[in-house]
Amino acid sequence: MSTNTTVVAEKGMVKQKSRSEFARKFHRQKPILILLIPGILWYIIFKYTPMLGALAAFTDYGTKAKISFIGFENFIQLFTSPGFWGAFRNTLIISFCNLLFYFPLPIILALLMNELIFVRLKRLVQFIVYIPHFFSWVVVGAIFAMLLSPSEGIVNQIIMSLGGDPIYFMADQNWFRSVLVGSYMWRDVGYGTIIYIATISTIDVQLYDAATVDGAGYWQKMLYVTLPSLKSTIATVLLLTVARVLLIFEQVLVMYVPSVYSVSEVLTTYSFTEGLLNGNIGYATAVSLFTAVVSAILVIGCNKISKKFLGEGII
Repeated sequence: MSTNTTVVAEKGMVKQKSRSEFARKFHRQKPILILLIPGILWYIIFKYTPMLGALAAFTDYGTKAKISFIGFENFIQLFTSPGFWGAFRNTLIISFCNLLFYFPLPIILALLMNELIFVRLKRLVQFIVYIPHFFSWVVVGAIFAMLLSPSEGIVNQIIMSLGGDPIYFMADQNWFRSVLVGSYMWRDVGYGTIIYIATISTIDVQLYDAATVDGAGYWQKMLYVTLPSLKSTIATVLLLTVARVLLIFEQVLVMYVPSVYSVSEVLTTYSFTEGLLNGNIGYATAVSLFTAVVSAILVIGCNKISKKFLGEGII
């Protein structure tokens, strides 16, 4: 009996000690926790509360005056609609091209910029590649429309000076996807480069000194020191890129024209058209819900692949 009493007393002391330690840590970090409150409230109000609107995917909202529950009819219509499958195919093609051509480019640029000796030149290059990230897609669309104009654009001027015929890149189905991928790379490559440069700057210099003593050259240092140190950052950026890879909207909405709808209509613009322009809110919500579920599956799959090949994951 006394033994049981002793055990209970010891457990009580452990719990009391852990509670007092938690209270001490909470009091010490109280200012930081207070600073988190606005961000948490913002997420709750603008990110999680709107999720209740996903229930509209199971109603006929937008097509009738009286809203009623219709089950999975919107999803049945979705999976039997040629327009949806065309948008889904375009989304996968454009997103895969963006991921394939964009993702390695910031890593390569960061490795090259890290080798610049002159600090001022390095900062200038960083500024030049990073500043497009602050341009809205409206501005980017206008810039590419001017550059690729069939009559006055510098690209077509060069083509015509070489004896070729002008190309209407923004309205040509054979070229428009390339324009989307190229503009995406131009606008966002600087942002990814800065992330990798920041990570490279935290690598212990002694690792490079030790590699130099061992006789390692530039390529050996990059392969065995720099790249392994970037694994966690690469895994994180890859996961974040995949998370939003299907959510391309503003870029396409600003840049596409009716003549290229068949190769550029993506799930987000398709949902926008069906919901806001055609008024079928329930069906548009079903499209958006499907997109969100596919994005979640891609993120989970990407995280598993990242853990397997890079040994890093953030989920």
